[in-house]
Amino acid sequence: LLLIAAAPSHVQPASQSALDKGLWEGICKATAELNKVPGTMTHELTQILQKAKTMRRGELKAQIFGLRHAGTELAKRAAVMAAYFGRRHNQMLAMLETKDTEKATDAAAKAAYLQGRIDDPLHLLAAVDNTNNLFLAVTNAAGSKPVKTEGKLGDVDCPLSAPSAKNKAAELSGITEAGFTMLKTDVSGLNAKQVAGGTKKCNLLSSVQKQGFGETQAAISTDHEILGGYITIKNTNTEIDVSGHDKTHTEERDKHQSWTVAHAAIMVSPKHTTSPYINETGEIHSRSDMTQVLQAVYSAKPPITQTDLENKVIEIFQGKEAKKLQDYEDAVNQVTIPAGVAGLQTDRTLAAVNDEDKLIAIRAFYEQQVSAAYGKMVATISEASNKQTATSPADCGKKLKKVDCKESDGCKCNSTDKSEGDFCKAKAGTSNPSSRNRRWSCRNNTREMQREIGRCLQEGSWLQMGWKKMQRFQFSRQ
Repeated sequence: LLLIAAAPSHVQPASQSALDKGLWEGICKATAELNKVPGTMTHELTQILQKAKTMRRGELKAQIFGLRHAGTELAKRAAVMAAYFGRRHNQMLAMLETKDTEKATDAAAKAAYLQGRIDDPLHLLAAVDNTNNLFLAVTNAAGSKPVKTEGKLGDVDCPLSAPSAKNKAAELSGITEAGFTMLKTDVSGLNAKQVAGGTKKCNLLSSVQKQGFGETQAAISTDHEILGGYITIKNTNTEIDVSGHDKTHTEERDKHQSWTVAHAAIMVSPKHTTSPYINETGEIHSRSDMTQVLQAVYSAKPPITQTDLENKVIEIFQGKEAKKLQDYEDAVNQVTIPAGVAGLQTDRTLAAVNDEDKLIAIRAFYEQQVSAAYGKMVATISEASNKQTATSPADCGKKLKKVDCKESDGCKCNSTDKSEGDFCKAKAGTSNPSSRNRRWSCRNNTREMQREIGRCLQEGSWLQMGWKKMQRFQFSRQ
């Protein structure tokens, strides 16, 4: 009786009491984490684009390396690597275009919507504190509200502000497959949701008359969700319902849908640490994209067998171990691009050139050099072929008429030997090679010319490969 007499006459039951500190702190942490989602999506998309750019640079550098080593086995290796990097680059962009950009936007949008649903009532709850009212308890129903500072409520993060895609958070630590792990775990115990009744009350969390925001009866006909469905206000004089920390992210009879859909969208959002954005590993022939490239380049129908594929890898890379790819990249990175090419102020290694526009310009420079060298080769072959045609004896035996048997063709008509009759034959001291041998000689010298071009490209002797070198390749008779 003495205790009853000592208690204030206006003490309210827990159904009209302020939220427990652990409960609203969990809510604050949740909204702070949701505030990071747009920035996290920006971070992930940026990382993905950086990886795609790395593949593109790898493709361009491989093409430059191949041009520098035209006509050699290294050019074959570079061609395969250029195709490989190009495929990887296209895969990443295709995934972004068809799926991941939309997923990232969806996650950011749903997270921002949920944050708004939470922030609006939370902002109101955090503002109330006077002699008879308290919505967020720090100690008990007789205490004071938490102090609100920039980005915090009490001593926990609680931005209560619009999210920004510019805040590139690297990860979301509190939103996992297990749910929103920052929410209070025990919401079923005594006074776990609302503190014990005290001198200050929170009628906003009750809809009934007198002790809630109802005038003569409960203001709502059914239960009503606030904070996106995390809290449910009852239409009876009972405590609020709170979604369990392990239930909020799951489908639960249309409850807390804002939380559920936001969690689902965040879980399927793009991550730069997953396929197809991560590097392939293992032996060269076992890598899926490398297999596809080799199948496309070297396979006729039916598809190349695994054994042939492995042998082709060994042929191209001089082995199948992953280290062979690293050896290739090391060789590419060590290539020196001379000053003046693509506007470079000084000699630079390919490892130091990562500007895509510069790489494209360097590739164009070497393409022009190869084209010019090839043009000279063709001109030399054509000139040599014309000289051979002009100086080599004709097939005299095929000239059946005397009028066609000309000395200018290296032929002579034998009209004095009556026993044999008139016929055309080669002049003494000349020969009549077959067209087959001439064609073989042409092809042989063409291959030699190509190899010489390759050597000059590898040495960087672009201007040194003039007519003197080209003239070494003349068409010899076999």
